[in-house]
Amino acid sequence: MSNICVVFLCDKAYFQKFINTCNQLIQVGNYTGEICLIIGDDLNNDSLLNCDFIKQNNIIVKYFPNIIFPKEFLDINNKLTTTDGRNITKKFQWHKMHVFNTYFKRWEYVFYIDCGMTIYSDITPLLNSRMKNKIVAHSDAYPTYVWKLECQFEKGNTIYNRLENAYNLNIDYFQTGIFILDTNLIEDDTFKKLYNLSLEYPISRTNEQGIIALYFTNIKPSFQQITTHNSETYFYDALSRNRNNKYIMLKMV
Repeated sequence: MSNICVVFLCDKAYFQKFINTCNQLIQVGNYTGEICLIIGDDLNNDSLLNCDFIKQNNIIVKYFPNIIFPKEFLDINNKLTTTDGRNITKKFQWHKMHVFNTYFKRWEYVFYIDCGMTIYSDITPLLNSRMKNKIVAHSDAYPTYVWKLECQFEKGNTIYNRLENAYNLNIDYFQTGIFILDTNLIEDDTFKKLYNLSLEYPISRTNEQGIIALYFTNIKPSFQQITTHNSETYFYDALSRNRNNKYIMLKMV
C-alpha cells in the first residue's frame, strides 16, 4: 500500500482547470507522488486523456459511471430556491462521492484537491497535516465560525424538519474543496451510504458538500480542522484574508 495519493475530479468542462492545477502541484508544489484523476461518462475513452501531460506525469485515470438520481430526487433538488444554481448547472459535483469508494484504500491517505485551485508553494506542510482516522479539512465557517451545518440545507420543508430531528446541525462543518482522508474511514458501503443520504435528504444547497459534511460530523464523526498556518505561511483558505499573508493554496485568487 502506498502512503498517499493526490486525487482530482473533473468532467470535460473542467479538464483544462485540472491540467492547470495539477501542473502547479508538480512544478510549484514540488509534489512527486502518485496522482489520480476521477472522471465520469463524458471523458471516458475521450482523446483528451491521451494528452502528453497525463502520459508524462503517469496520471492514473479512474472512471466511475455518472451517478444516476431517481426522479423523486430530481423533482425536489431541481426546485431548491436558496442555492447559487449549482444544483442545476454543476450536478457533476456529486461525482466527488466516489472519492469514498473502496478503490482508494490502496493508499493510506487521499489528498483531494478541486480543479481550479491555485498553488503558490511547496505543499509538504499540507501533506503533513494528515491525521490517523480523520478527514482533515477546512471549516467552511472560518474564521468567525458563525455558520453551522444547518446552513447547508434548504429549510422550511418537511424534509429539513426530519433532518433536523435526526442529526445535530448546530455544529461546525467543512468545505470539500480540499481534504486529506485517512482511507481507514472508507468502508465497503461508504459510497452507498452517502448516496442514500443524498436521496433521503435531497435539499443540500451545495450538492455533495452538505451530504459529505453531514456524514463525517454526525454518522462517522471524524472531521478535524486542517492546520491554518505555521510561522512561515498560511496553508489553505477559500480566499486570502490579508494580502500580506503568504498561502500555499487558495481557491479564489
